[in-house]
Amino acid sequence: MLQVLRDKISRRGAVYGTWVTIANPEVVEALSYLPFDFLVFDMEHAPLTIKDVEYLMMAVRRDDVVNIVRVPWNDFVIIKQVLDIGAHGVMVPYVNTGDEALAVVRATRYPPKGIRGVGPRRCARYGLTDLREYYERADREILVIAQVETGKAVENIPDIVSVDGIDGVFVGPNDLTASLGIFRDFDNPIYKNALKEIVNTARKAGKIAGIMTSGATDALDKIALGFNFVALSSDIQYLLKGYKEDFRKLGYSS
Repeated sequence: MLQVLRDKISRRGAVYGTWVTIANPEVVEALSYLPFDFLVFDMEHAPLTIKDVEYLMMAVRRDDVVNIVRVPWNDFVIIKQVLDIGAHGVMVPYVNTGDEALAVVRATRYPPKGIRGVGPRRCARYGLTDLREYYERADREILVIAQVETGKAVENIPDIVSVDGIDGVFVGPNDLTASLGIFRDFDNPIYKNALKEIVNTARKAGKIAGIMTSGATDALDKIALGFNFVALSSDIQYLLKGYKEDFRKLGYSS
C-alpha cells in the first residue's frame, strides 16, 4: 500500500485522508465511499482499543484506501499488534530524534532487520496467505510515519528523515505550536519557519510530508507549501462543523 500512496502523490501531487475517532463501523464504511486516499485510526487521543480498530478496518469498502493506525506511543508491542490485525501502516507520535525514528522502524520489521514478532493474523488472512511470502513483502509494503510535534523534533528533522524505513513525517499543528510556546498561533513566523524546515527537509530526502488541516482552504495552503499527505481534520470535527454551520444559519451564536 505504500506504493499505492506514492503513485497517487506522483500523479496528483497530494493525497487526502481523515482521522477516525468514532468507534462505529458505519462511520468508517460511509467515509470509505468518499474519495479518501487514507484513513488514520487514532489510538493516541481517541478512545479506540485494539479490538475497536480491527472491527473498524473491516468496514472499509475500498481496496485502495490505506489504513493507518496512529498508535498511542513509540511502543513495539502495540505497533506489532496493529500490524498483525491488518493495518497498512503506522503513525507514531512524539518522535524527536533519529534514534527514536530507528526504534519505530525496527518495531515494524521482522528479524534480522527488526524486532517484530512473527505471528500475523488478519494481515496474512489468518494464515491463508503463505507466511513466507507475507514475511518477505511486509517490510516493503508497510507505511511508517513519524510525527514531528516538538521543537526538538524540528531541530532533528534531518536525522529523522534520513532513517531508512521512515517513509514520511507528519505535523500536528497544535502540539508543535504548544512546544514552541505559541499555542495555536498559526500565523507566527516561528511556526511558519518550522513548517518550511520540515517540509523542505522531508521532500529533499524523498520522504512524504504530512500535516493535519482544518479543512479544504487550509489544506490548499499547506499543499502550496509543499505538503503532500494531507489530513482533513477528523470525523467528529466534520460532524460538529456541519451542525454548527446550520445552527448559525438558524440564528444561534454558539
